[in-house]
Amino acid sequence: MRFKFKMFQVLRRDLTHALRKKRPDVDLTFVILHQDNAPPHKAASTLLEIDLLGFELLNHTAYSPDLAPMDFKVFPEVKRQLKGRRFSSADELQNATQMIVRSFPQSWYVETFEKWIHRHEKCIRLGGDYVEK
Repeated sequence: MRFKFKMFQVLRRDLTHALRKKRPDVDLTFVILHQDNAPPHKAASTLLEIDLLGFELLNHTAYSPDLAPMDFKVFPEVKRQLKGRRFSSADELQNATQMIVRSFPQSWYVETFEKWIHRHEKCIRLGGDYVEK
């Protein structure tokens, strides 16, 4: 039980500190928290602490890579362009990845977000079911 109490203190301190640092003008008495469904975020102890902090939790749909532009468009294209290449350092890999992302024309991003909107509309029509393509 002592461990859980300590965890609550850490969550309360770290979360409120992070919010104050990132958004100093926000009234922490009215916070709507949106987080994904990662196991630590859905743990009963985490949900209890969020409730004790007085934060409202906005429900998040189940993980849907088909609704995340990074998963359905960006990562596959970056991986395709990096395939077979060797890098001597993490910095070299990071630079190559940045160059790829920067090379995408504006039309590529427009198309990506048009597909993203279409996928969300499809998800809504399906009542939240898995969309994929």
